Amino acid sequence: MKKWCGYLLVPLLADASMNITANEQVSAMLKPDVLRGNMSFEEQGKNQNSIKAHLNAIVAEVKRIDPAGRYCHGGGYTLSPRYSYKENKQEFIGYSGNLSFGCEFLSIDQYNDVSAAIDKVSAATVRKNQGELVWGVSAKQEDETQSRLRLELLRKGETQAKGFSKETGMECAVASVNFGGIPNAVPMRAKGVMMMASVPTESPIQSESESQLSATVDYICSKRVP
Repeated sequence: MKKWCGYLLVPLLADASMNITANEQVSAMLKPDVLRGNMSFEEQGKNQNSIKAHLNAIVAEVKRIDPAGRYCHGGGYTLSPRYSYKENKQEFIGYSGNLSFGCEFLSIDQYNDVSAAIDKVSAATVRKNQGELVWGVSAKQEDETQSRLRLELLRKGETQAKGFSKETGMECAVASVNFGGIPNAVPMRAKGVMMMASVPTESPIQSESESQLSATVDYICSKRVP
């Protein structure tokens, strides 16, 4: 067994053939294409039917704007009693309702339009909370990129086999390709800004990510027949 040019070479039969094992890797830069954000709503009061009606109005508005659920998911809410304690005695003080959505939008304007539409149907007693708003890479783009990288890595293996043929003076070909899993996109730098309580007026920071794919490639080289 001997190392050569950074690869592992294993002779099978003297002067007949050899195996070469190499770790190959390809990558591609991904531009963020979805804007992710969470919106949550809370109301406290003694009338649970009123809380339900207010939260259902928000759910109905989101469904009206996004009937196919392409942008927002969630919409289930909880309604629980609230108590205070005085002199070790439990006292009922009302109910607390909580509703949340996780959304992916294509632009900041789209996010603002949905947020403003919800504000129009929200009761004054409902408190709205907006979390961090960040650009990210959609699952669709990542899947398409990984499929493209698989083809690129296979082509790289074929090119590498031709290089081995030239350097060894033998006939080399790809014997097998073992993909080592699909890693997540790696952000190139920190991204995202905190949302203000009001409708945002500036776009969050966008930063590219790098999608990588690696594989262990086995090459077989055989002695050329004169």
